[in-house]
This record gives sequence, C-alpha cells and structure tokens, in this order.
Amino acid sequence: MNISSHLPDIVDAYISTRTQRLAKDKEAKELKDCEELLKDAIIAKYRESGINALGSVNGIVKMTTLKEPTALDWPSIYAYVQETGDFSLLHKRLSTAAIKEQTEEGVVLPGIGWSDVYKLSVSNPPRSE
Repeated sequence: MNISSHLPDIVDAYISTRTQRLAKDKEAKELKDCEELLKDAIIAKYRESGINALGSVNGIVKMTTLKEPTALDWPSIYAYVQETGDFSLLHKRLSTAAIKEQTEEGVVLPGIGWSDVYKLSVSNPPRSE
C-alpha cells in the first residue's frame, strides 16, 4: 500500500478504508449469527437423533462433547485462589472500567500504571443539501 505524505489524503484514505471494513464487519457478523443458529440447530438435531456425524455434498459435520469447567460458587473459588495463591485459575487482565471508577473515587490502587493509548474517532462530514 502506498501512503500519501499529504495529511488530508491520508485522512480520506483512512475514513474510506474504515468505512469499507465496518461494512464487511457487519456482513461477517450477520454470517456468524446465521452460522451460530445453524450450529445450534444441528447440535439439537444430533442430540435428538442420537447421532454425532452426518455427511452431505458439502462435507461432514461431526459433533464432539467436551467437559469444560463452570463456576458454580465464585466466593469459594476466590477463597481457594487467595488461600493457595494459584492465580493460574483466573485470566490475568485488568478491568479498565473498575480501575477508572475507583481512581475517580480517590482510591489509590497498588501496582497500577497508566500509559497513553492513542485512538482516532471519525465523524461524518456535513451533508451538502
């Protein structure tokens, strides 16, 4: 991709590319939603029929069953993590909203640093009538 050195051209290209991407993101979301509905329907039919695979002209769809953990009692889980120090059971990421809220309330949180994140926002140009 050849990027102009003229800032207004770069801004126009950015807005145009972003607009195209957002349209494709919307299309992809609609396809994903449809895919999820079809997947749910297949799983329901497989379970109802007692089968786990079916072939068609487009391919074979197999269903497998996995065991995944589900938190039933968060206080017990938190107590275990505090007692053992085994934080590998949890995801390591900060809750930006909670930290900002507490900071605004004057709470000084240990171990928190702040870094600049640069973002762009796009407004639609005024319409000529």
